[in-house]
Amino acid sequence: MREKRSGMSRPVRRLIVLYVDRDNDVGERLGVPTPIIGRNNILKVATEYILRYPDDSDANAMFGAIQIYDSLTSTLGPDNVEIAMVTGASSEDIAADMKILNEVDKVLQVFDADGFVVVSDGPSDEVVVPLLQSRRPVVSIRRIVVKQTRGFEEFAVLARYYLGKLFGEPRYRRYVLGLPGALLLIYGAFYGVWPYIPVFIRTMIVTSILLLLGVAFTLYGFNLHESLLRFIRMYEITFFISALSIFFDIIYVLSTYYILHQEIPLWGALNIFDLLGMVIAVILTVNVVEVYVKYRVRPLGRIAADVLLSSFFILVAGNLAGYMLGKVSVYYLLYVLITYTVVGLITLFILGLVRHRYGEAKGRGKPGPKGPGVSRTRGPG
Repeated sequence: MREKRSGMSRPVRRLIVLYVDRDNDVGERLGVPTPIIGRNNILKVATEYILRYPDDSDANAMFGAIQIYDSLTSTLGPDNVEIAMVTGASSEDIAADMKILNEVDKVLQVFDADGFVVVSDGPSDEVVVPLLQSRRPVVSIRRIVVKQTRGFEEFAVLARYYLGKLFGEPRYRRYVLGLPGALLLIYGAFYGVWPYIPVFIRTMIVTSILLLLGVAFTLYGFNLHESLLRFIRMYEITFFISALSIFFDIIYVLSTYYILHQEIPLWGALNIFDLLGMVIAVILTVNVVEVYVKYRVRPLGRIAADVLLSSFFILVAGNLAGYMLGKVSVYYLLYVLITYTVVGLITLFILGLVRHRYGEAKGRGKPGPKGPGVSRTRGPG
């Protein structure tokens, strides 16, 4: 049995011995409503649970909570100590934590205490301690650890028990059986027809899979998937067009190299930079339209980025690559740079003029704020 203590800022006279079952094994297996308050009620539940599941650590933790309650009543008195059990949900997510907080509030309505003595059977239940501290201070944390002998027989029993949980409980079974099963299905589907698939199609399939896995691992490893999910929720049409454009770019590169047996053109009439510029123009144009339709704002900054970025790839990048390869003269490169500069200045001038006139019209059409501290928020763009 392990104990942790946290400092207190005021004297503690009334305590609740709180057993936390975050995954709600007890509630779901016995079908009992929670929270459960009172020594006799918890003793009844603990006895019924250990008779059904004698090898489960939750039963030992409930009896450990009762033992702690009995020891505290001898020092603080029976009127100053109460015992209760709260449960979460099998998903062990935000919904489970909110359920625990709601049940803790119900317990405090019955017995208003100055602090908690939290009892658990493992670290997964102790993650709710910061949530409990938002209600009352946590005086102590007791983890009930079931002692086992080190013989081979006991190891075999524990191994069989945890293997049973892996293959029996749905939350573990999806990873132990579901994911490997899906991989076996994919492998079996390709195994029979793989020798008959042309080499370039094999290369495209393998490259696509590796790229998808690489992007997925990178996003999740560097915690970028949350930003991506927020972007998708805000701009789902832009994301769809972007994904589709990237897919066609990959198909273009692979088909040019493996089907047509040609090098990827870096300069000339239609090169890879021209294609990239057109793709960027399409994506940013779709984003501009989506922002205007959804948020009713004029994304002038996005329009400027659209023109400047796409025209750079179409006008400058390909000729710059040709100059580095010795295919384009320095005079023609200077001509292209001057043209791009003129296009950029004209774009910025027109957008600045439109923004200035739009701002004046908006200022004349709407009265200004009447008091200090009043501000207006703008949408994206």
